[in-house]
Amino acid sequence: MIIPEWALGVSVIIFASMLAKLVLAKLRATTPVPPALQASDAELGELRQALDATQQRLGEVEERLDFAERLLAGRRDADRLEPPQP
Repeated sequence: MIIPEWALGVSVIIFASMLAKLVLAKLRATTPVPPALQASDAELGELRQALDATQQRLGEVEERLDFAERLLAGRRDADRLEPPQP
């Protein structure tokens, strides 16, 4: 049985991508995090509070959008139900 050329090419590509993933994982594991990227507990607390506030505001915006959509849908339905004007 002869293996098609395209199958060999695909297997080489898969092997190369797996090898690249392995090398990148090893590099990331051994590379120390620079001090500029490390956050203190106070900074993390501030970021969490900002995220919570943003999520709350997003929830309010979603509620307003839902209300506006219902309002517009009600107007369209009312226009369809009105009798035609002569």
